[in-house]
Amino acid sequence: MYKNDKNQEEQNFWISYADLMAGLLFVFVLLVGAIVVRYIYVQQDLAQKRDALGLSENALSDKNKKIQILKMRLQENVSALARSRREKDTLAQDINLKNSDISKLKDLILDYERDTSEMQTKVATIEANLSQNQNILALRDDEIVALSEKLLEQSRAHQLLVDELNITKVKIKNLTGIRIKVVSKLKDTLGNSIQIDPKSGAIRFSSNILFNQGKYTLKAGAKKELSVILKKYIHTLLFDENIRDYIDNITIEGYTDTDGSYLYNLALSQKRALEVMKFLYTSDSQNRELYSRYLSASGRSYADLIHRDNGLEDKDASRRIEIKFRIKNEKSIKELETFLNR
Repeated sequence: MYKNDKNQEEQNFWISYADLMAGLLFVFVLLVGAIVVRYIYVQQDLAQKRDALGLSENALSDKNKKIQILKMRLQENVSALARSRREKDTLAQDINLKNSDISKLKDLILDYERDTSEMQTKVATIEANLSQNQNILALRDDEIVALSEKLLEQSRAHQLLVDELNITKVKIKNLTGIRIKVVSKLKDTLGNSIQIDPKSGAIRFSSNILFNQGKYTLKAGAKKELSVILKKYIHTLLFDENIRDYIDNITIEGYTDTDGSYLYNLALSQKRALEVMKFLYTSDSQNRELYSRYLSASGRSYADLIHRDNGLEDKDASRRIEIKFRIKNEKSIKELETFLNR
């Protein structure tokens, strides 16, 4: 009896254990099934999220592309606006894009459209200003016409001046020809008796022939030479009316060497020139009035020395009496000649 009970208990234990294990297995199966179902749902949800994320990424990429396109268009528009502003000199503002401005790209596009409208208005204003400037230029054209007329008048005045200068040149040539004529006449009259300067027509007497050393009284032999040569020289200039009309004056000039002081030699040269002048007056008294109008005497001391080829003073040649004549208006003529040559 006891043994059967024990067997019966063992059987009940194993049955209970088997039921327990079956229940645990069922629970495990249910748990695994729930996990599988949850996993499936999670995978589906993840797939949906991946799809949604892919769509978001594509949308974001499209948005980035659109933003880049908008950036490029905006940059082109900004560059065009900057060029327009530089060309018209109406704006002086630099455009700087920052990273924080990306979110305002759409607003900038709207601003650009507004700026474009303002630019059109400004272009219209500039065109109006250009039209006004054209009117001003038309007025200036009238001024240019007036200036052209004035320039034409000045050109005519200049041509008159040129004509007068040409006439003056002819007169100068005539007067120059007169000097040449006078010099030629003097050479014909005096021959080889004395040397005549071919340019000025002056003649020169050595003081050694006319005066003693340091004296101003004429030598006896000097008066004879002056009577022959000097009188012919003076008569050729003053007694030929065709020549006398062009003579301004005749000067008797005395020169010395450097021996002694300047003032001493000045007084000596003046006395010698005056002595020659006195000789003409005393030897030809009937022509004194004519001489008084044309003749003069001057002492030059050693102001115009004569030098040898080696540069040293030629004292014998420096001591001299020179007789010169001057054509009327000769000084003015020389100034005109210098001006015309320039």
